[in-house]
Amino acid sequence: MKTVMILAILICNLMAITAQDAAQILGAEMNLNTAFKKAKDENKKMVLLVVVKDHCNWCKMMIHDTLKDAAIQENLTNMVTVVVDINGKLPDEFKATITPAVFFIDPKSKKSVWENVGYVKKGSFLIDIISANEMIELQE
Repeated sequence: MKTVMILAILICNLMAITAQDAAQILGAEMNLNTAFKKAKDENKKMVLLVVVKDHCNWCKMMIHDTLKDAAIQENLTNMVTVVVDINGKLPDEFKATITPAVFFIDPKSKKSVWENVGYVKKGSFLIDIISANEMIELQE
């Protein structure tokens, strides 16, 4: 029984994801300042900051099941996505204690307009995108 438990833990860890893997899968930036500059240069409405933790299975699900989804990707075209590790350098307002954490950030003010913590399914995430876009429009 011990062997089965150890094997299960090893398999789960192998299937988990790192910030670098997530950024590569999503074609995302890995530095928040770079994402802000890219948003400005490309006239994007928002920066989507995704905070993950190495070997977090919920993070893996968020990347593969939610953020990689074609409908989600289509709705993120006006944003620059950036993926960072929970232990990476971030301003205090974007520090997370639970992963995955998602911040929709206005690149002009560099303030979050919408946030979510934990795994979010596709349908709920689409609502988050709409809500964040509405918050940005209210600020314009």
